[in-house]
Amino acid sequence: MRFTLLIAFTLCFTWLKAQDEAEIIKHFHSITASEVFGYANTLSQPEFDGRLAGSPGYTKAAQWVGQHLEEWGISPAYGDSYFKSYPQDYTLVKSAGSFSVVMLDKKGNSIEKSYSFPEHYYPGSNSANGTVSGELVYIGFGITAPQHNYDDYKGIDVKGKIVMIEPGHPKPEGAIEWNDWANVAGSSIKIKNALNHGAVGVLYISKIASPGIKYQEDMIYCHIDKKVVNEFFFARNLDYTKVLEKLKSKHKAQSLALGHTITLSAETDYHADGQYANVIGIIPGTDPQLKDEVIMVGAHLDGQGNLGQLFPGALDNASGVADIMAAARALSNLPAPKRTIAFFFIGAEEKGLLGALEYAKDPLYTRDKTVCYINLDMVGNGTGLYFGGGESFPDIYKHFKQSNQQYIHRTLKTNYLNRAYKGRPRTDGMALSQEGFRALSVHCTDRVKKLYYHHPADTPETLVPEIMEDVSKWLYLSLYSLANDESVDLNEVMKPE
Repeated sequence: MRFTLLIAFTLCFTWLKAQDEAEIIKHFHSITASEVFGYANTLSQPEFDGRLAGSPGYTKAAQWVGQHLEEWGISPAYGDSYFKSYPQDYTLVKSAGSFSVVMLDKKGNSIEKSYSFPEHYYPGSNSANGTVSGELVYIGFGITAPQHNYDDYKGIDVKGKIVMIEPGHPKPEGAIEWNDWANVAGSSIKIKNALNHGAVGVLYISKIASPGIKYQEDMIYCHIDKKVVNEFFFARNLDYTKVLEKLKSKHKAQSLALGHTITLSAETDYHADGQYANVIGIIPGTDPQLKDEVIMVGAHLDGQGNLGQLFPGALDNASGVADIMAAARALSNLPAPKRTIAFFFIGAEEKGLLGALEYAKDPLYTRDKTVCYINLDMVGNGTGLYFGGGESFPDIYKHFKQSNQQYIHRTLKTNYLNRAYKGRPRTDGMALSQEGFRALSVHCTDRVKKLYYHHPADTPETLVPEIMEDVSKWLYLSLYSLANDESVDLNEVMKPE
């Protein structure tokens, strides 16, 4: 087995000396499933309180990562510090609150019902504190957009009432790009619009933890499951599915008062003076011609926090952080590469990709000196590997392809970058790509365990340690190979699709 590995590493790292090959093999084997799982498991524990950006729990997680980088001898990126901090408000949700209805059926009879967390609703991550009651009004997308001749509030009074809002925006024929609606269709904008129209509460139709919605003073809201929405319509002898289809297809408001009375309670504590940090450690390059070029690999460190119940964020995204940490530790033991390798643990992704966007404003390495940024998000459940954008950058992808072929032996897929995409970026990698960086991504394919996205059941038990071990080993081999490849052309253009 050892002889086979020597042959494989010689094929992959033809520039290496024999003693260097032995070191690579040694530290390759030092990466284990138990190590990678251990990092993710620790970050998922209550002591970090869901790693909400801005909160003490996030700061503690960032310091924990920084301590490991220091222990491994990985250099701090910012002088003598691994951290660059930014202001960030946050809201501590003290309990799940409550959500109930006095429902009128089609005969006018009253039915009282209380709903439960997390089955029926999630409290708003940035809801105001207090209790409100009011008549329920379905307000469609909750958009007021004169520039598009569209207004969900036209002809309907919501003062003192609780509105129920759909995610998204109208999509007529020849679907309009997100950017055309971005200034009216964001969740925070919709909630502010409801407040401006006099609503006292919002039921947002999308049962998901969403720290990115901005705090609005005096606005209490929660996120509800669609089966609850169906109940509200059915009680009035209405078909919610047909109303929603009409809303999406007719480019015309379908708002209506449902007659039910909602009572919504939130127990929260808003903090305007929080902060979060991006965490970056580097292994400096040694080649006089290449050391100023950098390969960055990153994962967002923050999570959804605690909504009266801990959201551990194991897959999203303790897994990506853990994969990188294990690779970083192993790489720190090798002879320094020709190019610099940077490990980027990003804050406030769940707040709206804020950490990545802040980095883009003032990058450590200019775009022309950044070979690539490789993003890991939710990389801990599956049996196969995916390298997003590899076909567009073959000089980069070949190192990942060779490493997998010669040792990892997982199914590997790739694609071209979608250069035409102009919509809302959903990952740090997409945000950095739109800011002019060569941004690629690593994923798992063929999921084997149930996915709990932004859910309190996103626990370490949902992870697959074996694929995490192989992802870390794959990164370890590929990053080191790429960092020592003198032939990579930074002026390389993306290949045509």
